[in-house]
This record gives sequence, C-alpha cells and structure tokens, in this order.
Amino acid sequence: MKTKLSVFFIVLSLVAILAMGAITTVNAQGVEVGEGVAITAEVVAIDRVDRTLALLGPGGNVVALEVSHAARNFDQIRVGDKVKIQYYEAVALYIGKPGTQPEADAGLVVARAKKGGKPAGVAVEAVDVAAEVQTIDRKKRTVTLKGPDGKLVTTKVDKSVKAFDTLKKGDSIHARYTEAIAISVETY
Repeated sequence: MKTKLSVFFIVLSLVAILAMGAITTVNAQGVEVGEGVAITAEVVAIDRVDRTLALLGPGGNVVALEVSHAARNFDQIRVGDKVKIQYYEAVALYIGKPGTQPEADAGLVVARAKKGGKPAGVAVEAVDVAAEVQTIDRKKRTVTLKGPDGKLVTTKVDKSVKAFDTLKKGDSIHARYTEAIAISVETY
C-alpha cells in the first residue's frame, strides 16, 4: 500500500508539473468524470545509489523521480532516454436498484517489464463502493448516504445530474474509482 501511494503521489506531482487534460461524460444513469495525461520526459541525470532519475519535462522543468526496487532493469536506463508516462483517473457514479446493500470492493492489476528488457510497467486499480440513500433534500439538492461502514455522509448534487430528480430513499448509489498508469523507457 505504501508503494502504491508513493507511485500515486509521484505521478500526481508529475502530472501537475508537466501536463494535464480532462474528460467528463453525463448520461441518464449517472456521471463519469475522468482525467488523462500523456507526457514524454527526457532522462537528464541518474543517481544509481538512491535510484532516482532527473526528468526534463516538455515545459523545460526538471523533476526528480524515485524508482522503486520493484522496478526491473533500472541499470539499463541511460541519460538521454525518454520516459513515457500515461496516467488516467476516473470516477463513475450511478444509481442502483433500491435495497442493494452497501459494499466496498477493490482490485489491482500490475505488470512489469521482463528481466533484461527496457524498464516498463502498467498498473490499473479499481475501487467500487455502494451507499444507500437515506434522505433527499430537493430544494438544497443534497442527499444523505449510508456507506458500507454505516457512516452517514451528506453531499450536494450538481444540477447537471438529471438522475437526482428520480432519486428515492432506499436507492443505491454506486461509485467506481479507477486509476491507471503506464510507464516505459525508450532509447532514441
């Protein structure tokens, strides 16, 4: 978990520093909001002892990236190599059938380069959570939800979410949070 959080915060730092993009989809069943970014940075320095890379981003800024010991083939990276990073994060919300029990589930898929190949890896994680509608305030456009842990949370619902008008006590609200990252090193 600590490694995943480290990678997550490193990627978020790179995303914030180097580039950004966004996608939003709204339909009758719910809403999906996602962000994606693809960048290429040049390796300008390598610290083999501390396993860090200095990456020159497209905007001319340099970012230090610590590489985990779980990453294979670090010794093959050279100054001048290009690091391609693709990152995607999305949240999808939709209404489920009334009476569906709140639950939480998560899954993670990770793949890394074969020994001897150029460093590369892919990680995709999805977390699903369901909550039951307890109360609805149509004037204030708020809904109180009971999560899988039994805690109540009240949240405001944006006017763009048309499904709010059909929401009823007992409905189940489902959320899926997905994040994916792909990193590869290429020689030019």
